[in-house]
Amino acid sequence: MHRYFLAAVLVVTLVGVYSQLSPVHSLAAEDSLLRGRVSSSSGQPLAGVPVRAHRENSNIAVSVYTDGHGDYLFPGWSDVSAGSYSIGIDLPDFEPMKREAVTLSAGKTARVDFTLQSRQPSIADATASEIVAALPGTDDQKHLLIQCDNCHSLQFALRTPRTKEGWTQIIRRMAGDRAVSRETPGTRAFGQKKYVEPLAEYLASIRGPGSSDHIPFRLRPRPTSDAATRLVVTEYDIPRGGIRDLSILRGDRRFVWPHDIVLDPNSPYAYYTDHFSYRLGRLDRKTGETTEFPYAVLPGMGREGMGIVAEGQQRAGNPGGGAHDMTFDPQGNVVFGMGGGTVRFNPPTEEFTAWASGSNMFGMDPAGNVWYLDKGLHKLDLKSGEVKHYTVPDGTDDDTYDMETDAQGRSIMNLFRLGKIGLFDPRAEEFAAYPTPTPGSGPRRGELDAQGRLWTGLYWAGRIGLFDPGKRAVTEYALIPGNKPYTPPFPSPYTVAVDDKNQIVWTTDFNSSRIYRLDMKTAESTEFFMPAPYEVRDLTVDKTASRPTLWIPAYRPPSRMVKVQVR
Repeated sequence: MHRYFLAAVLVVTLVGVYSQLSPVHSLAAEDSLLRGRVSSSSGQPLAGVPVRAHRENSNIAVSVYTDGHGDYLFPGWSDVSAGSYSIGIDLPDFEPMKREAVTLSAGKTARVDFTLQSRQPSIADATASEIVAALPGTDDQKHLLIQCDNCHSLQFALRTPRTKEGWTQIIRRMAGDRAVSRETPGTRAFGQKKYVEPLAEYLASIRGPGSSDHIPFRLRPRPTSDAATRLVVTEYDIPRGGIRDLSILRGDRRFVWPHDIVLDPNSPYAYYTDHFSYRLGRLDRKTGETTEFPYAVLPGMGREGMGIVAEGQQRAGNPGGGAHDMTFDPQGNVVFGMGGGTVRFNPPTEEFTAWASGSNMFGMDPAGNVWYLDKGLHKLDLKSGEVKHYTVPDGTDDDTYDMETDAQGRSIMNLFRLGKIGLFDPRAEEFAAYPTPTPGSGPRRGELDAQGRLWTGLYWAGRIGLFDPGKRAVTEYALIPGNKPYTPPFPSPYTVAVDDKNQIVWTTDFNSSRIYRLDMKTAESTEFFMPAPYEVRDLTVDKTASRPTLWIPAYRPPSRMVKVQVR
């Protein structure tokens, strides 16, 4: 009897060890319909490789990643179901491969293995981070240059050689006359007076008359740790999504440019704003069906005839029209903002209501009032349409990129140009600003956690910031361990999303095809490689999901809605 007991213990122990050493095999019980292995031509297993399954006659594709053994597996709970699929791999450093018409049947596991042949990467595949890392110059010079990818690719920016005078004209046009005529010492944005000449000199040194058309680049390694490869990424094609084009300028109105996304907790729908048209998008998260709802605006709403457009500068990425920030009001309506206006969408009736008061970025208090900045701080009562004005320091709206409103009705502002977090208490009508530890960090977009603390992307410094209104102080967390601010690979976290249930903060790197996860408790950061080069301006956590789930509107064509799930 004692001998049988020891044997049973040994079997259980071996099973436990085996399941830890080979996680892909431990997932077999999830009724996977597809699995396989990816190897190099020399037979070496390849880790961190995204394998994409696209169902025929569908707008949905699902990607998973190979583990340290080169194995991949689509979990049974993923959006891969029985049917005919194309299975493919497309990476810069390997020849693309695709298997067409792979039939997946319920109750069976199909196996598709790949042997990849190496290839010389192309400049067309390089991200801004990978191009800048390979260029000559100082970190300060490169940090100015990498900002050009906000409106177009660096491949587009560097396609034509120019003299210093020619580059100066381009920089002034890109930044706008107002920006280059003033100093904003709290930010490292290229579009200010002191940086015009240094950036023009640097560009002329690397892309002046007689320079080579060859643009150097250096691919960054893909993350291959177990944590970094335990993702399932589902992509949903949407109307007017377009195709990838390195020469496209931001704002090409033939296509949709999805800016923000919100998830309806009481229905399968996700809603998204379009940056350059007056249409609200709605995605059915179960079926993938997408509907666009056009809406009308009142005089003065949108960015037509305002700002840069009115000044006739016509810079690349001319930001006319469309909407940005969005949220749900207490009644379950979708509320979104744009220059000079606020719009409400009623899901049951599919009717819009517009107010010629508001801004691109705004906060909403528990009563459903919209707080926004526009030459002062204002509160818009959506029930009465009444607007109440509050006094804040001059220029606060110009300094702020994004703002949130907490449960106490206080407005917390990302003072992007000042490298500070602003706090306004409407009861006392008091305003105060608190600097980030890294000067010029560029707080861009943020979100409040369940404790009322603001987590925000410190865009220039490559960090995540945490502002605690109780302590009145900002704490910073490096996106990449050991990476110093303003140094390669120049990570630029544009925005964050807070997952209170799983104690995670998600963020994106604007300059590469990567997103990051920060553990709130340990401050440990995990880097994830995306299956396509997304440009991301908003992230949203699915608070009703059983596993950590993030939604991303992929902004630049091919525009998509993207769901990221952790296995």
